Amino acid sequence: MTLIVMIGGKKGPYFLVYRDMIEISEQPGFPKPFFKKGVFNLTIPEEKFTETLKTGTLADLLSLLQTCKSPHRNTPPKKIKQAAVKRIKSYFADDAQQIFDFASALTASNDPTADQIAAHLFVFAYPYHPSEVTGHLHQLADRDDWEVREWAAGACGRILSRHFDRFYPVMFAWTSDESYKARRAAAVAAKYAARELEATYSESLLDLVEELLTDEHRYVKKNLGPFAIGDGLLKYYPDQTLARVDRWAEMENEHARWNVAKIFSTAEGAGYPDEAARILKKLKHDERYVVRRAVQSTINKLKKVHPERKF
Repeated sequence: MTLIVMIGGKKGPYFLVYRDMIEISEQPGFPKPFFKKGVFNLTIPEEKFTETLKTGTLADLLSLLQTCKSPHRNTPPKKIKQAAVKRIKSYFADDAQQIFDFASALTASNDPTADQIAAHLFVFAYPYHPSEVTGHLHQLADRDDWEVREWAAGACGRILSRHFDRFYPVMFAWTSDESYKARRAAAVAAKYAARELEATYSESLLDLVEELLTDEHRYVKKNLGPFAIGDGLLKYYPDQTLARVDRWAEMENEHARWNVAKIFSTAEGAGYPDEAARILKKLKHDERYVVRRAVQSTINKLKKVHPERKF
C-alpha cells in the first residue's frame, strides 16, 4: 500500500510518499523542487519485530525501528514506538526483571528512540526496582533530546498515577532538583497523572505544582502555568484548581503571577471568562513588565474567544 501526502510549505507544497518496507525514489510527475525522498514505513510487521528481538542484536532492533523514522524528527512516529513498548513487554511475558534489564540496555545505547521506549518500559519495572527506575528516569528527564524528556515525563506521570504514595515524594523532591529539566518533568508528570486520578488526589497534585510557581527558569514556566495547570489540572479538577489560583494570585513573586496569568491563555482556561477577568484584574496593574505582558498576552487570546467581553 502506498500513501501520498501533500504538505504545504513556505516555498510551496511538497510530497511525502509512504510505502511499507520499501525504499522509494522520485515519482514521475512530482515537482522536483518540492519533493523529498527517503525511507518511511507506516508499520513494522509484528513477526519481523519479534524475530529481530529473538535472534538479532539491540542494534538490529534499533535499525529496524529507524526504517520508520519520521522525515521531521530523528525518531519514528509515536504509534510505532508505543507498539514497540507493547511488543517488547509481551515478548518478555510481563517479566519485570527482563523488562528492566532490556530497558536498562536501551538507555546505554545512546539513541533517542531507545531512550523513549525504555522510559515507558520502566513503568512496568518500577514496583520491583523503584530506586533504579527512578535513577534511570531522572537521567532520561535530563537528556538534551526534547522527545526523550517528554517520554520520561510521561513515564513519571504513569508511575505517579499507579503508585502514588510511593512515587509522589520522588516527584515532590524533583521540584527542587538542581536540574531545571527534572523540575519541568515533575510539573508535566502532575498533568499526566491527573488524567488518571480522581479528585481526591487534586490537592496533593496542586501542592506539587505550587512548589514550582516561583521557579525562574523559562523552560519550567512554559510547561507549568499554561501547560501543566492551564491545560491539565484545570481540565481535570476545575473547582479545586480555580480555588487555588485565587490564592496564587495574591502571591508577590513575579514568576508566580506570570504563571497565574498564563493559566487562562489556554483553550481550557478560556472556558472560564468570569474567573479569568477577576484574576487578571488583580494582576494587570502589576509594576513589573513581565507580569503585565503576560496579562496582556492572555487578554488578547481571550478576546479572540470572547470578543464581546471586557477583560
